Amino acid sequence: MTHTPTRVLCAASSILMALAALFVHSTAYPQTAPLNDTGQSRCFDGTSLVACTATNTGDTAAYPRQDGRFGRDAQATFGALSKVGGGAAGFDFTRICWNGAAEGTAGCTGTLVANGTGTASATPTTDWACTRDNVTGLVWSLQTQTATWTAAAAAAYPNAGHNSATRCGYSSGWRLPTRRELLSIVNYGVWNPAIDSDYFPLTNSAFYLTGDFFFQPETGRVWAMDFKDGSGFITSLDYSSSIRLIRAIGN
Repeated sequence: MTHTPTRVLCAASSILMALAALFVHSTAYPQTAPLNDTGQSRCFDGTSLVACTATNTGDTAAYPRQDGRFGRDAQATFGALSKVGGGAAGFDFTRICWNGAAEGTAGCTGTLVANGTGTASATPTTDWACTRDNVTGLVWSLQTQTATWTAAAAAAYPNAGHNSATRCGYSSGWRLPTRRELLSIVNYGVWNPAIDSDYFPLTNSAFYLTGDFFFQPETGRVWAMDFKDGSGFITSLDYSSSIRLIRAIGN
């Protein structure tokens, strides 16, 4: 029986709940680098989201110790964060051309054009096909595909447009992300889509599949993340959904 997607988290008001709930079961890819912050750099004062200060969200305030006052996002807000590339709040991204060169280096210069297809363009130096996360050490494809989990989890699925095409210089290693990895590029400071569109311009405001089962040993449903608002979903193996492939740097 096909199960339609089920919303299990409300990210706008429950970022911490989302983070906790996603640590239930994960595909066996070890965490080898720091995690991103959430992208939420503002604080709630009881009425609306405002700039974070010790007065409105300090330890003795009505709404103390909010996310926007801590971590990489807060450092970026106060100009205390050094980045390799660019990105909103505490995110640190670099555009990568199809040939594997990073933006601003030989082979990837000029006005880059986002390539969301499975084929390299005729102008290699402006053919932007991936985005590298300089915090987590992950490389994300700009291509949004549509498939069921069963199809996308097959060993041969990443070949078209990725492994066989040597997307961004990599001829192997492309795969579905784990839910923790997919959560790492959700930007809770924006929505529709809930991502830094300057570095992920072809993102659907829809849910994207992960490689993780919702619960073991029952394997009929899998995790997905909704990039409209950053909430978590569970869906069935045969429900067609958006997909963004990933690979780790150097593997």
